Amino acid sequence: MPASHPFDDNRTLYDALLQRNDRAYDFLYDRVAGSFSHWVYTHNGSEADAEDAFQKGLLNFLLNLESGRYQFQATARVTTVLFDYCKKVWLNELQSARMKTAAQLPEYVDVADDRDLLADLERTERVMTFRQALDRLKGDCRQVLEWFYLDELSLREIAEKLGLKESSAKAKRYDCAEKLKGHYLQLTNRPNE
Repeated sequence: MPASHPFDDNRTLYDALLQRNDRAYDFLYDRVAGSFSHWVYTHNGSEADAEDAFQKGLLNFLLNLESGRYQFQATARVTTVLFDYCKKVWLNELQSARMKTAAQLPEYVDVADDRDLLADLERTERVMTFRQALDRLKGDCRQVLEWFYLDELSLREIAEKLGLKESSAKAKRYDCAEKLKGHYLQLTNRPNE
């Protein structure tokens, strides 16, 4: 039986990652990179594809962990969660226009937690399009929407930050949301609804 590693404990690993512990990063790499690379090879990818998708997935995971979007879950192993982040990156690559000519999406993906892969891919595509629309916002519109929807600040708090009346902050949030909707619809080639 192999000796246990201090990061074999899920909570210890999570806490170490929050503290940006280099040994925890190394542990994640050692535990996930090899199995993920094998998974990519069996799903129309190369060694370079696997490394690229792993790095992007790791970065996404760590950003979500540090921002608080990913919280510790006693029922989910951190290594499994990271594998899922990386897997989604690779599946997005397979769906992208660049990869459509080089590789076809596999007809069957044998992964336990993917009950509805197509719905997951569509949701991921919508999120990516939404992020592109958000990037098109000018001035403080993006900040107002992030404060309201992501940081869940009240309109009163946003008004204070901007030096506005609450009613003006409410109007600004509405205007910014409409601009975001317009950019999103433009990116999806849908008429303004």
